[in-house]
Amino acid sequence: MKRKVERIANSITEVMRTIPGVDCVLLHESAETDFGNPYFFLSFDVYYDGIFPDAPERLSLFREVGAFESSHYSRKDRFFLENLPVRIEYKQKERVDSIVNDNEGNLWAFHDNGTYMFYRLHTGKILLKCSEWIDTVRTKLDNLSKKFWSTLRESSMRSLEHYLVDLSSAAVNEDNLFYIVSLSGYLKYLCSFLFVVNRKFEPSRRRLADQVVNLEILPENFFGRFDSLIREDVEFPPSRKREVAKLLTKSLIHLY
Repeated sequence: MKRKVERIANSITEVMRTIPGVDCVLLHESAETDFGNPYFFLSFDVYYDGIFPDAPERLSLFREVGAFESSHYSRKDRFFLENLPVRIEYKQKERVDSIVNDNEGNLWAFHDNGTYMFYRLHTGKILLKCSEWIDTVRTKLDNLSKKFWSTLRESSMRSLEHYLVDLSSAAVNEDNLFYIVSLSGYLKYLCSFLFVVNRKFEPSRRRLADQVVNLEILPENFFGRFDSLIREDVEFPPSRKREVAKLLTKSLIHLY
């Protein structure tokens, strides 16, 4: 980590340390991106027990913070500190434990973002650890059941096939907006399926493109077909991409 990033990350961690109930602070890989990259920001997950301070009290804990913004529907803060963008999510350990310990019974938690929640738990850089909780969670994540992975695989395939039907009908009807929405959904669940097949946790959508192509298990002709779907090219209008998506979907059957 660059010195400024490390200094600010440590200062935020020290603030979190003063809040009763905070057990663990993780910093995520977006902080390792170059400053000039639009994907750069400091992203923290703060895991806690009990009742957490509300937004005005959290703001009072920081000095010289700019453009402080707090979510109204989840415990999440955004602000600038020394001109660096910072995002902090506050997560109850009890809720995390309920999903980790009964992952097969809480499959709803993976529908929208795949296993990204587990990815953050598993890969975040530990800046604060007040107990062995995060180590215990990571051990459990390393030993998820075959049933968990197979159920997620089936779920991802069903969603992928649903979006394939939608993008096909949109291409035929020349409905450009619905086609774009459907292709986006198709690509999202295609990536989710491939990460599940490889038993890898799904990264941020900013990292999907560079990580999915490096997975060990991929279908035949994947690279060319995947590139055709994400590339803007007049040689690949919706009608051609529809056919590529159909071929790509058929090739996934061999990965079961």
